[in-house]
Amino acid sequence: MKVCKYCARHGTLVRRVRVERVLEEGRKLKSASVASAVSGAVVRRRPRIYDEMERVLEEEAEIPEDFGRLVKSARERLGWKQAELARRINEKQSVIRKIETGEIIPTKELREKLKHALNLHF
Repeated sequence: MKVCKYCARHGTLVRRVRVERVLEEGRKLKSASVASAVSGAVVRRRPRIYDEMERVLEEEAEIPEDFGRLVKSARERLGWKQAELARRINEKQSVIRKIETGEIIPTKELREKLKHALNLHF
């Protein structure tokens, strides 16, 4: 959702906040790994945070920017209310509302259920 600077003060950018938080945690781990390597310790495995970072970035790359709008328009095209869609995919209505408004980023499994129920192709 695009908003003016004034309105943006009242909310948070869900995608960037999540990615930046994961990246920041990754930087902390990376600097700790470098420090241990300098001190002579052997770093055997890449920190788990990098695996998590890659997973988050891959999941977000698969989501179109207007995913919530696509879900809403497909649901309305079928003549369903949010409650009907929620019942059909076995989720809460509040989850559907949050996806449509862009409050949350659906998991890969939830995106697949939505794509199947709404016959979305992208």
